Formats: sequence, structure tokens, C-alpha cells
Amino acid sequence: MYFPHQLSSYGEMVLSPNSGVDVLFESNIGDDGAESWMNADLVAVVEAEGTVTATTSCMLSSIRRLTGHDSSMWVFGWGTNKGQLGTDLSSIHRFSLRNVGISGLAILRLKPNASQQTGLHENKLSGSLANEEDEAEAVVGNERYPYQLSIPTIGKRLTLHGSGFGLIAPSVLINNISQGIVSNIIHPHRAARRADEQANSLVLTDAKFLPGMEGGAVSWDETGELAGLSMLPIRRTDGEPVDVSLVIPAACIVAAVSPYITIPRQPLQPDHIAALNSSSFINARQAVVMVQVGQTWASGVVISKSGHILTNAHVFTSFLDNISNRTWPNLRSGISLRVRIDSPQQQLWVDDCELVFVSESCWDVALIKIPETCILNGFLPYLPLRTPEEISRMKPIVKGTPLFAIGHGIFGPSSGILPLITSGICSKVVTYSQKPVMLLSSAPVHRGNSGGVLVNTDGQFVGLVTGNGKTSTGRTITHLNFAIPLDAITVAVNAYLLDEDRKWLDRLNTPPMRVDDIWSLRGNAPVWDPIEKVPSKL
Repeated sequence: MYFPHQLSSYGEMVLSPNSGVDVLFESNIGDDGAESWMNADLVAVVEAEGTVTATTSCMLSSIRRLTGHDSSMWVFGWGTNKGQLGTDLSSIHRFSLRNVGISGLAILRLKPNASQQTGLHENKLSGSLANEEDEAEAVVGNERYPYQLSIPTIGKRLTLHGSGFGLIAPSVLINNISQGIVSNIIHPHRAARRADEQANSLVLTDAKFLPGMEGGAVSWDETGELAGLSMLPIRRTDGEPVDVSLVIPAACIVAAVSPYITIPRQPLQPDHIAALNSSSFINARQAVVMVQVGQTWASGVVISKSGHILTNAHVFTSFLDNISNRTWPNLRSGISLRVRIDSPQQQLWVDDCELVFVSESCWDVALIKIPETCILNGFLPYLPLRTPEEISRMKPIVKGTPLFAIGHGIFGPSSGILPLITSGICSKVVTYSQKPVMLLSSAPVHRGNSGGVLVNTDGQFVGLVTGNGKTSTGRTITHLNFAIPLDAITVAVNAYLLDEDRKWLDRLNTPPMRVDDIWSLRGNAPVWDPIEKVPSKL
């Protein structure tokens, strides 16, 4: 890793003694695997600070929002729980060598005649790795490039380009890709209304990220336009998996490198290409709330305009008093229950919540009610549970159907960020009596996603997320998750919403035995026919 001796705004950078920068282009790899590396000079190390204000760093402010009040729970990089060099989260109030690995950009210049040897087309801004194992990003270029910026939108498809594990075999592993969607956008400030604020916001994606892809270009699938550069991964110190990647947006990069590469200013283009940018998807995301019980958090979904919220029963199991009837549940003394509602302009924590029902069966369902007086200025998006007839008219969920998980995974109450969206497919539909009783999905879900929703490409609520698969050692498998199909619970819950008679909810406590076996992952052992004794010929 090559850190400069000194770091200053747009000052001359000096590499450590006996170090240098080499760059490999895929076009410089021969048929026999021979690699022609190019020498490059380090021009500068600058902050990806954006253009929102002169005093506030967009990236570092967004990181502060992401990690919340407890930065000790988070580290950047692939190494130990202390993180990698230059990733000190306690110092992100000001850009320095201590945090250069988080939001630093390294600008390289190929040495004379090197650019001619690469066969580069000098008509666009391009990104590449600065060095072998470096977490600082690099931007290559020395001409006036016309450039047009798009505003990131939730659900927009993108591709990460990089050389995952590239040093193992550069000629083989250079320039591989990973695809996903924009899962969330972390604005430097809680509400980003102007186009430049949105364009300078940290982007989270569910595209898979590998060591060695740091500094790689990220492009929008629809246009091929540069979306940004990959950052080092963020990890939890408690070992919980974090299967999202971070992207420094193009607007921050353009602003940071402009003293070295003249890029004509272009208007920011609102993007309406994203498949998830429909009103139904926006409503689905806004209907997902954060549920906090004691010091634990989960997700929930508002299912009525009166403030009924569906979530998971297991969220409450360890907090119920010993004499509680699950149809009339009570939390232990001293345990608080509150719900956070997110509107486009503000967030509201509701403390006056009623725990209506906690299932005792494999249907991992709980129901909460918030007072109607707590609805934000009449604003309460909700996802109604469709009737069986309406569900029958929907496009059926089958193996391979694209699905999206929406919930408050990974980042807890202190972060204050909106729900995360991850993409995948329906891996399997498990049925009983020709009706779906379990959905398996590959959309990554994490701690905090319990009680979130699975939606289809039309933004329709199709399943309630309940949990992940786990290995025998307890490690979470984020790409294997389980959800309750809406068909299985909609009759009982809708009946309760009509007259609020809890006998309807009590029906969820008596599923068929086979359904309980399915959710307990109990299979039937094979029964073998007895083997007739064969006389020995010996």
C-alpha cells in the first residue's frame, strides 16, 4: 500500500521511499499471459468532498449518518476489527491521513508514452485501481472530457467493475464485474432536497464486492455512464454480515478532481429509468417502519390506514411476561416498544404503541397498533393485505421470479436512514395442499430485516420476511432467507381488521402439522422396503 508522506488540499504528493505505482490495462496482456505494466506518477490525494457546502464533507458526513452514534461498532476494510490503515472512524470530522482510506481519491498520471501503449480512448472519464492493495481510488485522465451527471435513484441497476483477488493471477482476474441495484442513498443531511445534495450522497448497493475491487469504476447499466467508484467495505465489529457495498458518487469525484482534470459542468439529470422508481415502490418503501423493543430493532409494515403494523413474533418472544396470553400479550415491566415512521420530510418515533398479538406457531406473525393521532399530518402509507381473490389475479410467484426485500437491515435506530432495498429472485415456493406456505428468496437480508417485506417488480407486497438460513456454526447466510407468503395469513388478518375480534388472529396459532414441520425444517425420513435375505454362494 502506498501512502504519501504528506496530505494537503491540492498540494504536491510524495510517495514513501522505495515505493511506486504501476498500472495494468487488460489490453496490455498478451495471448501468452505476459503482462506489460505501466508506470504512473501520483499527482495528488484529495478528498471526495462534493459540492454541497464549503465547510462540510459530503462523504464523511454521510458516513457519520450511516454509523450513527456508535462508531466503535464499525470498521472499514478487510482486516482486523481495528480496520485498515487510514480508516479511523473517530477522526471523520475532518479529512486527514487517518481517514484517507475512507473518502480519499488518488489521482494518477501515466508517465510519458505510457498512454499510447495502453490503447486508451481519450473521450471519457475512466476509473481504475491506484495500486496493488490500495484502498484509495484513482482517476485517470488528462484531457477536457464532456461529462453528464445523473442523480442516483433507489433501485437503479448498476455494475461494479474491478479486479477481485486480482494479484493472485492478474492476467486472469483483471476486470471482472458484479451487478446489483441502488439499495439506499445516504444524504449528508437528513433531508436532501436539492439536486446537487442528492447527487453528492453516498450510494449503497447490493452488488457483491470482493477484495481488490476498491477504486473500481461503477457504471449505470442503462447508459454505461460512470456512477462512481467503489469504496472499502464497511463491517460490523460483532461479526454480523454486511452484504452491501459503498460507492462514492460521480458528482463528488468530478468536484474533487476538477483542479487537475478540466471537466465542463453539465446539468444534473434526474433519472427516471429505475425500475423501482414507480409510485407503488415508493409507497412500499415508505410503508416499512422500524420497530424497537428494548435495545433490539426490527422492521414492520403498515397494513391499514388506522395504523396496524405487521411484524414478526420472534421479535417479542424474549420480552413477554411469563403469564402473558399471546392473543393478549404483555411486555415485561421496563421493556419499551416504539415505532419509527418515515415521511419524505421527517421521521417520527411513536412511543404509545399497543402490542395486539404475538403468534405462538410457525406463522411468525405479530401485530402492533399505533394511535391514529400519531399519523404524520395525515401521512401514513400502507400496504393493504389483498384478498384471496385479488391475490389469485396477481402474477403468481414462482421459482425465478424477481423479488426485492425492503427493511431496516444492518443499520440500527441511531443511523436514522431509510429502509434498505436488496434484489434477488424467488429461490423456491414450498406448498401444502397446493397453496404456498413458505417463500425462499436470494435477496440479501440482514439483522434488522425481520418483519420487513418482499415485493415483486410491481411493488406488490407478496411476503413477510422472517429470517435467514444459518450454518452449523451460527453464521448467517444472507442470500438464503425465508418469508411467509401473503396467501397464508391474509384471511385471518383481514378478518381481524374488519371487526378487531382477536379470535381471527388466534387461528394463526393452529397451522396444519405439516406446515409446522416445513417451517421447523423437519423432513420425513425415507422408508426402505425390507431387503430379502440372499443365500450366499460361498
